[in-house]
Amino acid sequence: MTEESLMLGGIQTLREIGFFDFFLPFILFFAIIYGALEKTQVFGEGRKDINAIIALVIALIASTTSWVLKGVAGFLPWVGFIALIVVAFLMLAAMVYGGDVGELFKSDWVKAGALIFVVIALGLGLYFGLGLNESLAGAGSFLTEEDIALLIMLIIGFGAFAIVVKAGGKKGESKW
Repeated sequence: MTEESLMLGGIQTLREIGFFDFFLPFILFFAIIYGALEKTQVFGEGRKDINAIIALVIALIASTTSWVLKGVAGFLPWVGFIALIVVAFLMLAAMVYGGDVGELFKSDWVKAGALIFVVIALGLGLYFGLGLNESLAGAGSFLTEEDIALLIMLIIGFGAFAIVVKAGGKKGESKW
């Protein structure tokens, strides 16, 4: 048996025991809910016990609901794709801007642009992840997946161009 088939066999075994269908979504739900409860301190400061129990119950319920799992399975690949785009954009900004991208995000219009990008990205992720593109295809939808991908690439291209134009000048000097 080669290493590749051993690895594929291990992944297949994990798939068969429900690792990808139950355990990973459960851990994801639990971590997000627990983190949100800890951050907001809804039940009081230092109430990790109550936050953990509530996160556990909600994660168990969500992990056993088929439509939630289907939505997450469709949505997460888009989240990964969008995260890849954001990381590539930040790397490009760091190369052009000079390394300290944190300074770039102190500008109000950059914060507003980032917020708009996140809202659009989440909307597109939900739109495709939940299958709304397929259910609305017969209802006269005027944007195809290729059109939306082209729009995303144009927005990224114009954003990169704006960074290059604004960051032009001497090294270490910024027009921001």
